[in-house]
Amino acid sequence: MSLFAMADLHLSLSTNKPMDVFGDSWRDHEKRINEAWRAMVKETDTVLVPGDISWGMTMEEALMDLQFLDSLPGKKILSKGNHDYWWGTNGRVEDFLQTHGLTTMSLLKNNAFLVDDTAVCGTRGWILPDNTEWKTSDRTVYERELGRLERSLICGTELLSSIDGRLVVMLHYPPITDPNRDTDFSLLLEKYHVDVCVYGHIHGRGHKKAFEGVRNGTEYRLISADYISFKPLRL
Repeated sequence: MSLFAMADLHLSLSTNKPMDVFGDSWRDHEKRINEAWRAMVKETDTVLVPGDISWGMTMEEALMDLQFLDSLPGKKILSKGNHDYWWGTNGRVEDFLQTHGLTTMSLLKNNAFLVDDTAVCGTRGWILPDNTEWKTSDRTVYERELGRLERSLICGTELLSSIDGRLVVMLHYPPITDPNRDTDFSLLLEKYHVDVCVYGHIHGRGHKKAFEGVRNGTEYRLISADYISFKPLRL
């Protein structure tokens, strides 16, 4: 059984949001996701999908996208992205999934999942204070996301208390941009000795500014779908 990850699917099967307006690299991206996923992922595998799953504004608009995702092999662990406007409370989303027989997806929020010997933790995250778009009002959301990540990490470490396993964190927003500068998110990952952190959100020319590599014991990987050529990344 293997663990994969891919963020930013940006599906729009029932909404008029063609992604190729953002460049030729997005042309037929849903077809490419489908083909690569089916070629690589088995039913016994798990795929982490940290956010920006559907362009739907409501759960009803997102239904076709969720059905598409549910039809792909493997189990999926989902977390919210900044464009997942369809995502209500976890309880409402879980009820919606159950009502429509979408059984392969689980939601990550203030919890953690054990996948073989790997504890999967995470949250959405938020823009960092050094971002040029940062506003004073962002502080509240930023602190809330830090709290959610720590609660998830506590759950994850408890899951690993009796086994020798690894700790993987999935975030939508990058937890760090400059490898020479700590952030509250990177310090939290180091505090809990996270082995791997995957994140998305960054596209196009932004890929050049993304940090990938090992820093203070944690490996950081950018998994935006366009960055990994719409092929799930094996962790």
